[in-house]
Amino acid sequence: MAKAKAKEETTSTVSMTFKKPWRRYSQGDRAGFPAEMAKELEDRKIAVPTASVKKPGAGSDTGKQTGSDQNKGTEGADKV
Repeated sequence: MAKAKAKEETTSTVSMTFKKPWRRYSQGDRAGFPAEMAKELEDRKIAVPTASVKKPGAGSDTGKQTGSDQNKGTEGADKV
């Protein structure tokens, strides 16, 4: 049996969140890349490091539905 070659160098992976479509990724997708590729994506404004992305609704009331907002979008739907 042939032995698999072990990589001597350690590459760090950077998690990136896409701001716009690129290759097979869509806006909002997350993927890990080597540091060099992550830097290139950030420089080209295609993606940003996931650690720097603010989570939606963190620290604010945005995204929370209250009162009549909960029932919006049900026009024409069968209500059982």
